[in-house]
Amino acid sequence: MNYKITYISYSVDDQDLRSRSVSILDDFFKDKNYKIQNEYGGILFVASGGSEQIAKEIVNEEPNIILLCHRESNSYAATMEIASYFRSEGKRVSVIDVMMTGAFEEFEKVQNVYHAVELLSGQKAAVIGEISDWLINSDIDNELVRERLGVQLLRLPWSELGDYNSCEPSKELINFFPDIAEKNLVETARVYELLDRIITQYDLSAISVECFSMVRNDKVTACLPLAVINTKNTVAACEGDVCSMIGSMLIKAVSGIIPWQANVAEIKHDSILFAHCTAPLMHLTSFNITTHYESNCGTAIQGKFIKGEYGVFRINNSLDKYMLLEGQIIETPSHSFACRTQIEFRTSNEQTALLKNNGLGNHHLIFPAEYISVVEKMMEVLQVERVVGIKQ
Repeated sequence: MNYKITYISYSVDDQDLRSRSVSILDDFFKDKNYKIQNEYGGILFVASGGSEQIAKEIVNEEPNIILLCHRESNSYAATMEIASYFRSEGKRVSVIDVMMTGAFEEFEKVQNVYHAVELLSGQKAAVIGEISDWLINSDIDNELVRERLGVQLLRLPWSELGDYNSCEPSKELINFFPDIAEKNLVETARVYELLDRIITQYDLSAISVECFSMVRNDKVTACLPLAVINTKNTVAACEGDVCSMIGSMLIKAVSGIIPWQANVAEIKHDSILFAHCTAPLMHLTSFNITTHYESNCGTAIQGKFIKGEYGVFRINNSLDKYMLLEGQIIETPSHSFACRTQIEFRTSNEQTALLKNNGLGNHHLIFPAEYISVVEKMMEVLQVERVVGIKQ
């Protein structure tokens, strides 16, 4: 990549400052290509103090700004003033000291996050049906989602979407499960066909499906359709949960990975049991098709998770707080008291206490730990505060 850097200083005629700045940038970019330009392109190198008015004048409507600074020539002082000004204008600003250890890695991480935020803007997501009655803290206002993320949130009642019974069973879903007799998949394949049509018709990047009305009325579940939709790289959340859908969109945008949405089933001293009746199939080493836990009808996924290091994430319904736990999946048990796919998540007592005492809701999103740092950076860029425990 050829990075385009806008150089600003108190004077364009100071050749010594310019020469020193080039040396600093050469050390920062090393063997990476960069070009110093006059027009603004999203990355400002603040060479010295006295450049504040220049920054104010040249920055256009670009919402995401990276300020590269250093420790000489009052660069830091100017950068702090510039950053404060642009934040007051509603822009997202990241400050990177190019002389700090690991600065270039931080720069690349911010670039990735800004790309993810831009990717989200303009996407459409939908609640299909209603928010489930028991999710009393998991909805997000449509306008807030649009203002903070640029995502258009739709509400699509089942009454406007047609009856799944009128759909032909989807061969695509049936082919995902070749070991299961086709006759046992017909009803859930009809559900998949309807959801797939809705995603195409409304050009959706994400859905959250309130499926318990189908469970109650027709003894059919959406667990397999949601697993397949997630596996095909479209976010599909359960129970009409908007927090889980938006959280999954955030994680996918910055990592390319759709996380697993799961219930908190048990909290012990140093571990948490998470469980749900569906899961993106790419996270599983193997799985069986069984019935839905709460109703003992329909079809559901009982899977074995890939063991290893994971993060556990939830964003709140005001989009201003998030929780992020770190630990290991050490086992995928089969307890009779929880949903079909289960993990035992080993973590610290401090983090289990954090979840019990400062939790933001039930459903949490589990994703590989290699993406934790970039998820943290995304929350920092979006100015979402991390929930931390009270120190004893």
